Amino acid sequence: MRFLDGHRPGYDLTYDDVFIMPNRSEVASRFDVDLSTADGSGTTIPVVVANMTAVAGRRMAETVARRGGIVILPQDLPVPAVQQTVQFVKSRDLVLDTPVTLAPDDSVSDAMALIHKRAHGVAVVVFEGRPIGLVSESSCLGVDRFTRVRDIAASDFVTAPVGTEPRKIFDLLEHAPIDVAVVTSADGTSAGVLTRTGVIRAGIYTPPLTASDDYVSARPSASPAMWPPRLVPSPKRVSTCW
Repeated sequence: MRFLDGHRPGYDLTYDDVFIMPNRSEVASRFDVDLSTADGSGTTIPVVVANMTAVAGRRMAETVARRGGIVILPQDLPVPAVQQTVQFVKSRDLVLDTPVTLAPDDSVSDAMALIHKRAHGVAVVVFEGRPIGLVSESSCLGVDRFTRVRDIAASDFVTAPVGTEPRKIFDLLEHAPIDVAVVTSADGTSAGVLTRTGVIRAGIYTPPLTASDDYVSARPSASPAMWPPRLVPSPKRVSTCW
């Protein structure tokens, strides 16, 4: 991007302040270009989430990092909270989303408070770590808020073992009643969830990785005003930059 001749401002601009004029390009497709930044941050798309205390938390950091961007954690966040957030993001999977989980005895009110914390719009009901049902917003409609989620959870949902190709999960979800697949580890415990939208995005975006990473190399950062704690990176997981 460049400014039109004679229109370079001496101050910061937001999208509300500018009109972005299209220009001709020989690029035929978004997939013909590499959007990786050259600033040493390791991001694969030029997306930065910052200056939003209510937004730039661990859920946002996980999602943005999985797609190749970077989240700047708020400078007023306590250092222990920063460390917990970074370690959480570093432990996330490259493709699978981290679901909201509920116990069978949790209430519908609990479910309604948590479902929208994830874009896939469901909560996974687990017993001893194993998924036994899915609860969506529609499951809770017209139901007493003190009802236990075990009584309304959908038991007919797609599951797949860790290592299943995303394309196969996409096909399994095509005619599924709920567009969310629960991916399980070898011991049957929940490893994460995936939607058809997630499959498509995983094929488009690349998280920033180091040579030793087998999982998401998510990159949350701390504001320059914050002294960073010393962290021990989780092996084969998300790489974090400061």
